[in-house]
Formats: sequence, structure tokens, C-alpha cells
Amino acid sequence: MQVFISYSTAHDQIVALRLQTLAVVSMDDVTVYVPPAHTRQGSGGLSLEVVQQVKESDVVLAVMIQNPVQGAVEELNLALRLGKPLIPLVSPSVSPEYYEAFPHFLLDPSDPSKAEFDIVQHLRALPRPDNAWNKPLLALCTLALGMILVSAGTESH
Repeated sequence: MQVFISYSTAHDQIVALRLQTLAVVSMDDVTVYVPPAHTRQGSGGLSLEVVQQVKESDVVLAVMIQNPVQGAVEELNLALRLGKPLIPLVSPSVSPEYYEAFPHFLLDPSDPSKAEFDIVQHLRALPRPDNAWNKPLLALCTLALGMILVSAGTESH
């Protein structure tokens, strides 16, 4: 399974890279691509490499801790146009205008179980040949939710 991890800003790249590392070290048959930080600067459109990686991905996981830059929004729009399964995990600090056009999972820090439940239901409904994706995707999503909670907690202090 190939996972493309989109992230809001260069600051949020830390979470995306941690997810990539955890996936590579602990999950067989999972490849994760995280766009370089320079793709979060300016508004020059998506690079050919990023477009190719989205095209080759089986699923796009978006980590939205802050309001995303234009490049991140373009990645999600491309994923939708290509019919890629899209799983945006959204912090409560993100303005709805950035995610309301996408299927999304808004994290309530006082009750993260709702987002977890909704993700499980979404994963079960994804069209694919088998259920081999469920466990690795659920693990990545759960880790991402935890990292978003930690990030949100450190930003408020």
C-alpha cells in the first residue's frame, strides 16, 4: 500500500515525517511519501514529483493541524479529482473553510473516540480488493490523531 501524507504547513511536517518513520519501521508492505517542506512555501502549484506521488498512492492521509497552505489544499483537490481515498484528520484550530469541501475527521480533544469511530467506519466503506489496508491505515490514523492532540496541547501553552 502506498500512502501519501499531506500536511498543512512546514511546521506540521514534523508530524508527517514521524508517521512516515513509524510506518516504514513497523508496517510491512507500506510505502509512505511526505512532500518536502519547500512545497509549503509560495503558491507555484504542485511539482511534477508531488503530482506523480499522489497518482501512485493508494490513499491520501492529510494531517491538518494548522490552516493549510495552498499547496496542501491543491494536493487534496488532486486526490479528489483522481478518486483517491482521502482521510483528512483535522485539528479544531483549523478554519472550516479549509476542510468542509472534503470528507474529513474533526478531532474533538475532549472526545477523540468519535473521530476514531468515524475513521473505522470510513475505512470499512473504502472500495478495495481486500481488507489488508484496514490495520495499517487505522494504525496510522490513530497515531496521527494522538500527534495532533499533543501538538494542539503544546500550541495552547
